[in-house]
Amino acid sequence: MGTEIGYADEYDNADRRRGVLWIRVPVKPGAGAPLPGRVHALRQRQAINHLLCRGCGKPTAGGRPDRRHLFLVASEAGQPLAEGEKTTTPPVCDGCALEAVLEGPSPRAGYVAALVAYTSPWGVVGIVYSPDTLEPLPGDNGHKLSFVAYDDPRLRWTLACREVVSVHGCTAVDLENLTGRTAA
Repeated sequence: MGTEIGYADEYDNADRRRGVLWIRVPVKPGAGAPLPGRVHALRQRQAINHLLCRGCGKPTAGGRPDRRHLFLVASEAGQPLAEGEKTTTPPVCDGCALEAVLEGPSPRAGYVAALVAYTSPWGVVGIVYSPDTLEPLPGDNGHKLSFVAYDDPRLRWTLACREVVSVHGCTAVDLENLTGRTAA
């Protein structure tokens, strides 16, 4: 039994970050047309770690005097982002947020918005493999993927596809105010 999963031709600087093995992606981020609902693993990781807009890739706090970041997150229950909540969704600039809300399946339905003061790294989402059989283990809630914290022993056996952060200093934003402010 080995000590962790890895690629046979692994490159430390390209395949691992914070000791986590990352899925390889064949397409350069930013190339091609956007695919709503699909997340490019490298682009998601860069956007969430550097607080870049998930739509246009630009910094998200530049236009605000308080330097907070706008997070627009799908929420069936409509509950606002709470202090310490975990997310894989990168922030978004005001212009891209408006576009996402207006072009969604039902404008403003199923989204919550919050201004966030800062984020902290929490872990990853990925496929966890059995150390004994190297077979994929069942994911969270019947899905293929699991949330795995950076201090979880399963991390060494996880093929990560998304970075997870916890959000702090959250202030809920009314989407009506967002659409009114950014449409002007």
